[in-house]
Amino acid sequence: MKGIEIFSLYLKRMNKNQIYKDMSFMVFISVCLLILLMPTKVSAHPHVFIESETKLLVNSNYEVTGFRHRWKFDDGYTAFALVGMDVNKDGKYSEYELEPLAKENIESLHQFDFFTYGKQKNRKLEFNQPIDSVLTYVNQALVLEFTLPLKKPQKILANPLKFGIYDPEFFIAFMEPKEKSSVFFAKGTSRQCIVEKKKAGADQTALIEQRLGQPMDLTNEENRGAGALFAPTFTVSCLAN
Repeated sequence: MKGIEIFSLYLKRMNKNQIYKDMSFMVFISVCLLILLMPTKVSAHPHVFIESETKLLVNSNYEVTGFRHRWKFDDGYTAFALVGMDVNKDGKYSEYELEPLAKENIESLHQFDFFTYGKQKNRKLEFNQPIDSVLTYVNQALVLEFTLPLKKPQKILANPLKFGIYDPEFFIAFMEPKEKSSVFFAKGTSRQCIVEKKKAGADQTALIEQRLGQPMDLTNEENRGAGALFAPTFTVSCLAN
């Protein structure tokens, strides 16, 4: 989503009193305007950072049935998104208070293919709507969790499935956790099943440089596939006996 789209989305859910009373929102307006006024090449780097973890759901027939995503949002997005969400003014953000925001996020994901791209035998993976979603505020960060079911379970016994988590336009950068694997199997999955990682074509440390404000030398047209360059590819399969 572009800066102005995020601005419009949250403008709809806030009344004018909240907007003008909350200085953090006014700061965000300024940031949005700066983004829109930046030269094309400067606006090509990511503006939202997400630490992503994915649990692979595999049944007893060696079929992948879906993905359980856990997305931890960066400080900047968290601060903006929480504006006006503390309804009872107790200084905390309960799941109940965050439920409208979770609903908005989940309902908009289909427009972006759930940021989950995969193939098996050159056939694109197709998904049903997310289920079991929850948005929580943990250690000063918003964390969105949801299950993304496949429309048709994919058998991976000697038949690999490949996928990646990324935003093709690179407005959002999906980062891997520093000290643990970002993709893993749910408990109870057969030990015959394995996941292999192919490193991203571009070093993710470059994202830190972009976060510090250095311009990325890409035009908007070129930028449409930039996200895939920074995304590792995961291959999932189960070995035959």
